[in-house]
Amino acid sequence: MSDRNGDTYNYNVSNNYFGSEPLLNTPRTTPRRVADDQLRRLQREFARPVGMGEAFDVLAEEHTVILHGKPGSGRASAARVLLCELPHDGGTYHELTPEAPEAGAGRWLSLDLIGEHDRMLLDLSATDEQTWCAVHQELSAFRHEVLSRHAFLALVLPSRFEEGLSPQFTQFRRKIERPDPWEAVNRHLWLAGVQESVRDLAPPALRTHLDTGPPMRDLARLAERIGTAARGPGDFATWCEAALAAQTDRTRDVADAVRRLRKGRQRALFLTTAMLEGARAEAVHRATNLLVDEAGSTHDERPLLEHKQLSLRLETVGAEAGPDARVHFTEPGFAEAARRLFWNDLPDVREPLGNWLTKALKVRGLDESDSAAVVARFTDLCLSTHDFERLTKLVERWTIDSAHRRTEVRAAAQLLQHGIEDERLNSRFRSAIYQWSTGRPSKHLREVLIEVCAKVMSIHHPEPALVRLHHLTRNEPHPSTVAREALLAYVNEDVRLQRRLLARLATKQSEPHRRADADLFLYLTDLPGNFLLAAPTREWLTVCWRMAFDLLDPGRWAVCTTRWLTTADHDDDLAEATLSILVDASDTSYPVLSRIYADARRSVSSELASRLLKSINTAQRARFTRGAPDLEVSPS
Repeated sequence: MSDRNGDTYNYNVSNNYFGSEPLLNTPRTTPRRVADDQLRRLQREFARPVGMGEAFDVLAEEHTVILHGKPGSGRASAARVLLCELPHDGGTYHELTPEAPEAGAGRWLSLDLIGEHDRMLLDLSATDEQTWCAVHQELSAFRHEVLSRHAFLALVLPSRFEEGLSPQFTQFRRKIERPDPWEAVNRHLWLAGVQESVRDLAPPALRTHLDTGPPMRDLARLAERIGTAARGPGDFATWCEAALAAQTDRTRDVADAVRRLRKGRQRALFLTTAMLEGARAEAVHRATNLLVDEAGSTHDERPLLEHKQLSLRLETVGAEAGPDARVHFTEPGFAEAARRLFWNDLPDVREPLGNWLTKALKVRGLDESDSAAVVARFTDLCLSTHDFERLTKLVERWTIDSAHRRTEVRAAAQLLQHGIEDERLNSRFRSAIYQWSTGRPSKHLREVLIEVCAKVMSIHHPEPALVRLHHLTRNEPHPSTVAREALLAYVNEDVRLQRRLLARLATKQSEPHRRADADLFLYLTDLPGNFLLAAPTREWLTVCWRMAFDLLDPGRWAVCTTRWLTTADHDDDLAEATLSILVDASDTSYPVLSRIYADARRSVSSELASRLLKSINTAQRARFTRGAPDLEVSPS
């Protein structure tokens, strides 16, 4: 227990529980801090759309708002900003991720996820029909709990299910219109340090582009490119034109270039350059030879000294090596367009390209950033065609335990990171991670899953991350403790997560894992003191202690019971709750109670030891009375 103000206890878990060489280069901070930083940046760059003020009034008065609008209008961003603009009365902001109940029965959205004065986002914009129907059915009860806890809920309505919204919720529905594109670009540029007014200085090409109504995410990308161009020479119009050129769809130009390349090895160089743009020329050359082999093309059969120079071959495909020997296309946007053209117009290349990727990761001359980039590009290609199974098979292949290949294990983690962060298929990746976590993953796959859950999924899907880390902890082979340490470090960041894990231990018991859960609970016994004073956490604690007393050796749990009693000494409320929970959990087992009392006599004040003995005697008398026959009733 910690003190009664609700502060969390520091588990003293090392920041290096992932080892000295982490798989993912993520910020050295907590997922909550990352999420908060993202929100602050969003607020600074957010252009307020039409309907924002009215939506805020509904949220503030009714504690619920349901946003709808055209895809790409920034509905989810608007919901986040609305929640952050509410007064902060001690609650936290967090995002809800509905998932099917584990046991086949139960709620998709647990009511325990709602804390006092919490501000919650439920983004269903990309959800499937099953999830929508389940959440819609539970929404009334969930909103009732939101009101009872003085919390706030902003829900983003899926466009294709708008007509299915129940009439009881239509009063909370408000439409978010597309914000002014000039304001949106301006705000992004101000953050990038560009102070010029876009509307006053924009060239005609930019005006034409903004008039087409591009999605908000494309506007953000365009502003980022303008900001990047602004670091170089030229004026504002030049920067805008360079950014627009990079954003222009170059598919037709790439298709013309491919038609001019007749030989397979030329096309292999084109595709390899597109996949590895930014890598060193020597690495691109070696990787091209691998793709030629994988695709069944032929190499140049002439003597080596008669081969065309690499610089000339790069020129043939519209690329060049810069002064730093790194390869880039001479035309902006060519690399992305080339990748998509080969992937979409030559679908038979997908399988060999996946095999090539595994081999290319080991090419000499590729640094860590090059490897990360090519994994991201291949993942994005698969995501664009919903080719989910191809990605999960790669993860399994890269994490086989037969050999320790750090590059491939890191690539598996990076692939899953992109999958979890993708709006289109993140639910399928979460499902795959759940299946792996509840099974018997290989050592390297386990390492990948732990890091992805703790560092990536935890940011915007905190509850699913906790569930998967719990399963990985349950199934962790002795003597490894990496999953357990990652789980404890994660829940230590937030009292709400501690509460959720305690609830799982008490209510999601599984016979094969009861001993593991009981042992895990003893690492959780230093909880906020108010957990002992409030229901249902008090009931959960009783259930978990009973499980520990039943399944574990006294030497394992005795130090924890003594610590409980020591912490509660000289605090009447905590002492009463502590004694009640421990005695109730013992089921008046003599060996359990005698050990607790013997340890207490050596560790706590005589007053508390006397109160403990009195509680034990009272419980034993009550049990004896319940068990004795009623002597005034004659047997029949």
